Amino acid sequence: MDDIKLWELDGTEAKSLGLNNQLESEGFFEDTLVKNPNLLFEGVTLVGRQTPTEGGPLDLLGVDSDGKLVIFELKRGTLSRDAVAQIIDYASDLDSLDLDALADRISERSGAHDIDKIENFQEWYSSEGFGDLETLKPLRMFLVGLGADDRTERMVRFLAQNSGMDISLLTFHAFNYDGKTILAKQVEVEAVEEPSRRSRRPRRTQAELNHEFDEKVERFGVRDLVDEVRALFSENWPSSTERIDPWGTNIQLQPRPGSRHARYARIDAWRQETISIVFFPRAKALCLDEFREPVGELRHKTYPSNRDPLGDPRTEIQFHLTPQEWETHKERLTTLMQAVYAAWQNEDQNNGAESE
Repeated sequence: MDDIKLWELDGTEAKSLGLNNQLESEGFFEDTLVKNPNLLFEGVTLVGRQTPTEGGPLDLLGVDSDGKLVIFELKRGTLSRDAVAQIIDYASDLDSLDLDALADRISERSGAHDIDKIENFQEWYSSEGFGDLETLKPLRMFLVGLGADDRTERMVRFLAQNSGMDISLLTFHAFNYDGKTILAKQVEVEAVEEPSRRSRRPRRTQAELNHEFDEKVERFGVRDLVDEVRALFSENWPSSTERIDPWGTNIQLQPRPGSRHARYARIDAWRQETISIVFFPRAKALCLDEFREPVGELRHKTYPSNRDPLGDPRTEIQFHLTPQEWETHKERLTTLMQAVYAAWQNEDQNNGAESE
């Protein structure tokens, strides 16, 4: 690969700018890209930095505008063929995880090194409009450095054109000018665009979603607890319906006569021997005062994260409970369910009266 050269023109006089083949540190290079992710490519959202894998921590993890998971391996100097093996190692480890485990790993490791915290990656992903987690795969790979040697370029080009891997080579060239560093970007190898490679997987049927939910409940060891909570909602919300999606069992009510059913609560297997009971903003808005005591007493989080669960009307409240915590707080949560349903009934009757 030929070096890129830049000149400063003063009239017809050309002054060559000095090429800097290595930045001061890999951390500095990462910091620059974290603060300016569009330098990588437009529309990428970074969701992880130094995310652990079996092969070691990968530098940057992102989601592109199509919802694909993107792995970035960075070198502050020239890329060598070792980087090719490294990024394939990282990608193969993440690809081997089932979608729930992959989402959990991203959630657990987000929030470090200037990356925004994502409490629940599945819900964040859905809120961004990407649909279900199956869209994450196949993974994309980007090798990023200050140039690449010929063997690395040849290997990446071969993989991009023949293997079916979505792998690209992106190089930056750093120049010293007037005490500053100037970066020039060059796409050396770009993944081959094939409709079959980038097409989405078939949408799962409701029967498949139900089966996956049952498998997750069994895997986390919360079958009895989930069944008990579902039965309690059914008993206390007699007009409700259930619908399972990739994020759990949604408890739905009809907010207005003639309208579609909407989610007011959700039950899911959260961690090993732990469930989550989620109340969505529309449920919270019905009887906000009744949420004050449970929020003060129960282990909980909000989505979006780090928001005021009572003061911010846009947040959902997620109560996380082990079987022991459920037994301790079951009466309090039953009272809360009853209060939400009574407020919904009152609102529903008012809406019905207005429509007559």
